[in-house]
Amino acid sequence: MAALSPNAAPRMSTRGRVFTWLLGILSISVLLYMMSAIVHQIVVPPPAQRLVIVQDIPLPGALAPANNQDLTPGTETVFDGFDFQVYDAATHRVFINHTGPAPDDLILDHVPFDPKSDGHVVVFDVQQDKIVARVPVPQGSGMIEATDLRKIFVADSENNIIFDINADTMKIQGQIQLQDNEGPDGMGYDPVDHRIFVSDPGSPADITKTLNADPKNQNMVVIDAIHDKLIGMINIGLMPLLSSEKAPVTHGNIPTWGYDIGHNDYDLGHEYFPSQVLPNADDPNAYILPSPHTAEFISINALTMKVDQRLALPASCSTPHGMTIDRDQHIAFVACTDFDPQSNLFEHLIRIDLKTMNVLPDDITTTHLAGGPDLVRIDHSAGLVFVAGSEGITIFDEKANEFHRLGVSIVGHQTHTISIDEQTQEMFFPILSGGLPVLRVTRYNPNGR
Repeated sequence: MAALSPNAAPRMSTRGRVFTWLLGILSISVLLYMMSAIVHQIVVPPPAQRLVIVQDIPLPGALAPANNQDLTPGTETVFDGFDFQVYDAATHRVFINHTGPAPDDLILDHVPFDPKSDGHVVVFDVQQDKIVARVPVPQGSGMIEATDLRKIFVADSENNIIFDINADTMKIQGQIQLQDNEGPDGMGYDPVDHRIFVSDPGSPADITKTLNADPKNQNMVVIDAIHDKLIGMINIGLMPLLSSEKAPVTHGNIPTWGYDIGHNDYDLGHEYFPSQVLPNADDPNAYILPSPHTAEFISINALTMKVDQRLALPASCSTPHGMTIDRDQHIAFVACTDFDPQSNLFEHLIRIDLKTMNVLPDDITTTHLAGGPDLVRIDHSAGLVFVAGSEGITIFDEKANEFHRLGVSIVGHQTHTISIDEQTQEMFFPILSGGLPVLRVTRYNPNGR
């Protein structure tokens, strides 16, 4: 073995000291950086979101005897929830469907309940900053305001009734009985002919036997809004497939389980809504998806009450549901709700030019939505589209020639319903927080992110 040079030991010792010094300097630098980052976070607050939480308003509990006007804060009940809302600009009031427990869930789980006390419409006065009324509409789903008539129409999905509430007195002043098992949901208003269009996706006649609705109950119902009178019913469930669609059928090329009927809205003398050929709801696979390429956008002539156009939607869109229309630009915004990357299905927003009935160019990487998208609403004064989803609120700039996604704001859990005060840019989200039903009031911050 070769002998070490007399200078080897000093050289190794020097290298060790240099390495130790470098390691010490690096450690101190990292420590100083971390300390400065912590100080920066304390001194400089993070940038605000686009939706800034203003306050929470406690809401009454969902269950109470009919006509109960107890407005004291309540607690969350089993299977509790909310649905559509309306902001009435004339009275500065928010009307909210506090649906309460879904009867189907309660029946399947053998939970006793009284359908007459299951949910209500709660009214929040923005100027007084307090809850001012509860209206005894059980199991409320869809809601729309006929502003020129000072009426707010609310769908009772369990009893198949459309209630007419006076927007000023907050009292029920009429009701329209639909046929059994219609399951009314979203509603739109034709201000020219004064007609309410009600999306009825149908409900199972007996959920202990089947979860499929009869296609005969999948209708678009038309109501005379002036006289509170049923004047028409357009069946959707028994329409034949389009030539481009393939799905299980019965006789006459009619889909076996019919069609889902999404939210509807009015423009250009027509009522528009998205639809989807349904899969078998009784399939043992709880996550079964519809047959591919079977989503549609449908147009109904509001005067003749007949379907006059059906548009096949892009392959990336499945179960389109939430929808609204910018009547200035004549563009419909539709939320596609199914997510399955292996099938190239994504939760994203598509736009439809109603003047040409064409889908506008779509890039799902720039129009994707927060999970569980539901209601789509426009703040016309700010040129913004909000898609309320259970996992966040997706915001788009929709001003002419400037459409792009601004981002997602998280303001709570299950924020799938929204109403907007366009004068103040305040937005209202009824949610369940810490076991309590609350109305979360937010304000839009254009400088947020």
